[in-house]
Amino acid sequence: MRNFDAGVRYSLKLCAIACCAVWVVGCSTDPDIAKRKYLQSGDQYVAQGKLKDAIVQYRNAIQRDPRFGEARYKLAEALAKTDDAQGALREYIRAADLLPANLEAQLKAGTANLLARRFDDARQRADKVLTINPTSVEGHVLRGNALAGLRDFDAAVAQIDQAIKADPERSLTYADLGYIQLAGGNTAKAEQAFKQAISLDPKSVNVHLALANFYWASAKREQAEQTLKDALAIDSRNVAVNRALAYLYMALDRKSDAEAPLKLVADETKDTNARVLLAELYRATGREPLALALLDTMATEPKAFALARARKAALLYATGRKPEAYAAIDEVLGKEPKNTIALLARTQLLVSDGNLDEALKLAQAAAADSSSVDARFAIGRIQGARGELEEATKAYNDVLKLAPRFGAAKLELAKVSLLANRPKDALRFADEVLAVQPRSADATLVKARALMVQGNAAGAEEPMKRLAAAFPGSPDIQAQLGALYLLKADTRAAREAYDRALKIETGNVGALTGLTRMDLAEKKGAAARARIDAALAQHPDSAPLLLLAARTDATLGDRAGAERKLRQAIEVAPSDLIAYSLLGQLLATDRRLDEAIAEYEKIAKRKPKSVSAHTMIGMLLEMQGKRQEAKERYEQALVVDSRAAVAANNLAMFYLDTGGNVDVALQLAQTAKSQLPDNPDVNDTLGWAYYKKGLFARAIPPLRESLAKEPKNLRNLAHLGLAYAKNRQSNEAQDVLTRALSNGQNFPEAKEAVEALAALSTSKRPS
Repeated sequence: MRNFDAGVRYSLKLCAIACCAVWVVGCSTDPDIAKRKYLQSGDQYVAQGKLKDAIVQYRNAIQRDPRFGEARYKLAEALAKTDDAQGALREYIRAADLLPANLEAQLKAGTANLLARRFDDARQRADKVLTINPTSVEGHVLRGNALAGLRDFDAAVAQIDQAIKADPERSLTYADLGYIQLAGGNTAKAEQAFKQAISLDPKSVNVHLALANFYWASAKREQAEQTLKDALAIDSRNVAVNRALAYLYMALDRKSDAEAPLKLVADETKDTNARVLLAELYRATGREPLALALLDTMATEPKAFALARARKAALLYATGRKPEAYAAIDEVLGKEPKNTIALLARTQLLVSDGNLDEALKLAQAAAADSSSVDARFAIGRIQGARGELEEATKAYNDVLKLAPRFGAAKLELAKVSLLANRPKDALRFADEVLAVQPRSADATLVKARALMVQGNAAGAEEPMKRLAAAFPGSPDIQAQLGALYLLKADTRAAREAYDRALKIETGNVGALTGLTRMDLAEKKGAAARARIDAALAQHPDSAPLLLLAARTDATLGDRAGAERKLRQAIEVAPSDLIAYSLLGQLLATDRRLDEAIAEYEKIAKRKPKSVSAHTMIGMLLEMQGKRQEAKERYEQALVVDSRAAVAANNLAMFYLDTGGNVDVALQLAQTAKSQLPDNPDVNDTLGWAYYKKGLFARAIPPLRESLAKEPKNLRNLAHLGLAYAKNRQSNEAQDVLTRALSNGQNFPEAKEAVEALAALSTSKRPS
């Protein structure tokens, strides 16, 4: 009996456990209960500081109910704490949409939109906040900041005034007012607002920071320093204040003063960037062992490993320990072959070694395996160094697609546009940079140079003089000042500025180029060459100097010297395609066509999509009488770029000369005309294509345009004469054909011209 009772009790226990299990499973299938459990679990993880685990649980809750506003709000908060700004913005907005009466959700969504510079969306969120609570100080402040972002500064100030009326003792509202006044250009009222904030709350570190930032933005660095010191007197270990003070000292090149606050930030936060900056400070002050020790310590942390090794590699390279530098990077790539930080660090080492081709491959690999803005920016820098301006432009535009406010990319686009002789684009990009960074010396210099290219010396003078006063020790600015004076025909002042540049930097190419042009214009070739030779003696491996020397030799008729220096430039910088191109031109001029083709083939091999290389090879082959081979190279160029003007023009003439498809020839000629509307060869080809098509009246205008530029070109004369004849303009035809044939018949259409002229003469004889 006891055994029976025990068995029954055991069976009942099993039954109870089974029933309980069924109940639990039943609960887990109830979406409302399940989502709440996930939410509760996420909250527990947040309390424990386990944000990644919390994010997983909040997302589980949302998966059970996508309209669970509370979970989306808490997910947004967790994402914000992990610095996922885009994810947080997305979830704050969804949470606010799902919780329309939740004031806090609307405020957070509005603030996130404000940080993302989506100012109109931020204003709409502020309107919802003020609908919920018309006296909400935060709502008025949010709306004011949104209006300021929309450049409606008067309305923004009025909105902040309402916030102040709602709570006149809230110091941070005055700080917001100060920022808006500053953005609107009213610095006096901005300073007044910041000081009012401090008077209301003299112990507030945040309002002291706001005033210090104002002083820094206004270039009042002494006041900024004192205000930050006042904040430290309130809280000596405040991370934000110490960080700001460290950055201020670094900007003022007061490295010894920067060390203490920077070290506090690094020690308190273990922030990777702060520690890297501290290592850089150690290196800059001659304490490499300390820098290396700090970076090695950081490398023991998985999150900091790649960056620490990358900075160590840069430090080792800078101190001449190249093999160790490469080894430090290769250690990372051995473990993480696709690590973007390591790939770009190795790219920089290769660039420093002049190995641009290998550097480009690595940067492209980094860009292919990630959405890295830095990788695309590196591609732009490398392509610019290779002389591939269109490729550089494309890379920088790719950067701006990912990061529209990336100022450095806009600045580089301005520089590239200037090199590509697009001064309007250069001005536009420089102005965009200056709108955000009005004190940017680089952008100011580019703008001045672009104005000078446009011949606007008056417009360039003020920014150039301002730069020269601010940076008297900059050789590039002195060289550009010389170019400005040269544009104004003040040769004495130009020489003085160029000489100042060379005293600072003996190999400054800008100054040497300016002085060389002046010397050559004044028939002082020997002086120009002597100056360049002296610079080369000090900088024998400078590719830009070698190119300048080659151009000077060629101008002075020393073609052997020019060739020798171009080959030296290629030896020094084998990835720079400009030297190959110049050498090809030189050899072609000397009728050394096979050698010239070989140089352009090197370019085509390095860059198969080089339109200019394929086009030049085609032209050289034509000079050798190899027209069929030339045709194939023009076709290759047009495969790369269907608007390649010279290739289109030359291929069109090939079809016209060889009885090819006239319709295709006309289309190609029109393509060339759209790109090079004033080129005489292009106009002649277009006119001749119309002639071959039987459109004689349409042929005449472009043929006239061609002859206006080249009135003695026999073939072009014949083309126009034949068009006149077919269009029954006999007098004009006879005059033009007579001129064409009076200088010989060494052109393809000579026989046709003779026959046409004879027919015209016969028709005019009296019967």
